[in-house]
Amino acid sequence: MEKYLAVIKVLDNWDSITQKQIMYKAELNLDSPKEYLNFLVNLDLIIEKTLGNKKVYSITLKGQKLCEYFRLDDDDESIFGGTKITRID
Repeated sequence: MEKYLAVIKVLDNWDSITQKQIMYKAELNLDSPKEYLNFLVNLDLIIEKTLGNKKVYSITLKGQKLCEYFRLDDDDESIFGGTKITRID
């Protein structure tokens, strides 16, 4: 769940950006980042657009509401810092 929220948090802070930029800004190293993005697209949390020859992603209103609910706009170092959820390792 943390990886999905990291992607949503990045998109909440940026306009349309590419998959590579999302992975870099979210500090994620995923074997199949497209699967993560498709999952979020299918939930209508983000949208995929084609600009020229590039695929870019943007957050939806539903994704913005999720950010507000989990307070992902906090500048705490941990993605779960100040949220209503806790991380279990």
